[in-house]
Amino acid sequence: MIDTLQAWDEALLLWFNGNPLWMHSAAWILTAKWTTFPVVLLILVKLMRQRDLRKGLLGLGLFLACIGGTDAISSRLMKPGFERLRPSHNPNLSEQLILHTHSDGTVYKGGAFGMVSSHAANTFGIATLAILLFGGYSWRWLWLWAAIVSWTRIYLGVHYPADIVLGALFGVGWAGAVYQVSHRFKLLNSEP
Repeated sequence: MIDTLQAWDEALLLWFNGNPLWMHSAAWILTAKWTTFPVVLLILVKLMRQRDLRKGLLGLGLFLACIGGTDAISSRLMKPGFERLRPSHNPNLSEQLILHTHSDGTVYKGGAFGMVSSHAANTFGIATLAILLFGGYSWRWLWLWAAIVSWTRIYLGVHYPADIVLGALFGVGWAGAVYQVSHRFKLLNSEP
C-alpha cells in the first residue's frame, strides 16, 4: 500500500514539476518568502483598524501563535521526524526531475527532508485564521493564494504532492485550534 501511494505521489510530482516550463519565473516569485509580505500587511491593516485596540493586539498575537506553531512544528518536528527525502534529494528521481536554478546559477534543492511542507502549513494557517477571525466571503481568496504558493513547491521539485496536502491540512488544523483556544478563553470578546 505504501509503495502504491509513493508511486502515485511520484507520478503526480513529475506531472506538475516544471510543467509548463514558462511558469519558471512566476514560480520563483510566488515561492519567495517576501511575496507573503502584501498578505501579512493586509492582515495587519485589518487588525489595526479594529475599534478595540485590545482585540487588534490579541488578533496579532493569534497570528503570531499560528505562524510560529506551523513553522516550528513542520520544520523542527515533522521533517526530522518523518525523515522523508525531498524529491530533489531522491536519487531515484534524479533522471526525471526538473530542478530549477537560482539567478546565480545554483541548483535549488531545499533541505534534505520535506514531509510536511512548511510553505503549505504556514500559508494555509494564515489563510484559515484570517477567514475565521474576519469572517465573510471576502477573505476566502486567501485559500487560493495558499494553494498557488504551495503549488510552486511541487513545480520546483522540492515537495511531493502529499507533503503539500498534509502541510495544508496541518496549517488549517493548527489555525482552527488557535482560533478555538481564543474562543474557549474568550480572548476576543469585549467583556472582561
